[in-house]
Amino acid sequence: MAWEIVKRVAENLIAYRKRSIMTIVGIIWGIASFILLIAYGNGFERAMLLGLSYFGDRVVVIWNGQTSMQAGGSRSGRVIRTTPEDVEMLKQRATLVKRASPEVYEQMQLRWGDRIASAGIRAVNDEYGVIRGMFMGEGRFLSADDVANMRRVAVIGYDLKQKLFSRSPALDQDLFINGIRFTVIGVLKKKIAISNYFDQDDNCAMIPINVMGIMADIRYNDVLVFQPVSGMLEDRAVRQVRTILAEVHKFNPADEKALLFDRFSEGFQIINGLTVATKILLDLIGIFTLAVAGVGIMNIMLFCVQERTHEIGILKALGARRRHIRLQFLGEALAMSLIGGILGYGLAILLAGWIGYIPFLSELFEDKSHQGDIHLLVDSGAFFISFTTFTIIGLLSGLWPAIKASRLDPVEALRCE
Repeated sequence: MAWEIVKRVAENLIAYRKRSIMTIVGIIWGIASFILLIAYGNGFERAMLLGLSYFGDRVVVIWNGQTSMQAGGSRSGRVIRTTPEDVEMLKQRATLVKRASPEVYEQMQLRWGDRIASAGIRAVNDEYGVIRGMFMGEGRFLSADDVANMRRVAVIGYDLKQKLFSRSPALDQDLFINGIRFTVIGVLKKKIAISNYFDQDDNCAMIPINVMGIMADIRYNDVLVFQPVSGMLEDRAVRQVRTILAEVHKFNPADEKALLFDRFSEGFQIINGLTVATKILLDLIGIFTLAVAGVGIMNIMLFCVQERTHEIGILKALGARRRHIRLQFLGEALAMSLIGGILGYGLAILLAGWIGYIPFLSELFEDKSHQGDIHLLVDSGAFFISFTTFTIIGLLSGLWPAIKASRLDPVEALRCE
């Protein structure tokens, strides 16, 4: 009997090919639209997370401040500034700090050959690159040996490399910063960081912190950056660092204005919330699109019941039971959903490949690699969700027509022409 039902389903789909094709085309468009919406949401999320990763990983930036409370007999209003030595203190005493680096920033003149450019110079240590998302396009970042041995080496940003070297190789070239010779050991990958401070990293050069002492005063940091051992322990790490620095610089640990802590996680939560809300909205639009296609199936199946009333009467007169009629109509709805689903997935892949990417962050940062644009990411998960959802919608859409068909009175049905 099961084989007979399958055979009848196939025969009916062929016999009513125009109706079947129209229904399947609607299903294809519904599935393809849903998958492309999901793909857009995935691409949007990837672009935003990539932009965040270029700022750093769980970064906390400490800015110099001014006391607002009295502490140890000192009046309020005293300027508090961190020093490079504070980083070593934190490494020794702050058990919840994974990495830390001082940072001194100065605008200086750079020269290679007859080309001159003004750029920001960030004097840092070897851990700064990992903390701040300094992904390398060529060469390497500063090492512990570079800092310890006061090597005159520099890592330059992508845009700065273009200004000074254009298409010429920059690695191992001698670069003069304020008249002092440095060797270029690395070039950053083009950054599409959503957030920055001082200046875009693409326009900056990184040199060892102690080498900066030759050119500028490094008694005080402009900022101190650190990375907690984990995101879950960030609050405790901030309190621990504040307590240690309060002890060293003689201010009240409860004074939040003495040193200002900017947390990467706060911006991440805002961006992540925006991303999640966008994906939910796209998912809802996609589900409504599938629902509309499902309603289309139901309408066509109801029309089919009316059109095939005489046929149903003959089947019942020959002994077909209600469940056989129900299974036949449900089978037709399911078969069209399966065919439309597979073809819709194929169409979504073709359209995603044809579209390629949608301009987004790369346009803002003039990045020709398009890494920050929205790439339509069609994955098996999107297909599974859409296919399962629409199969259920298809079955539910075909259920009422199937029940209606199975309840037809055979005598009345035979009278209908």
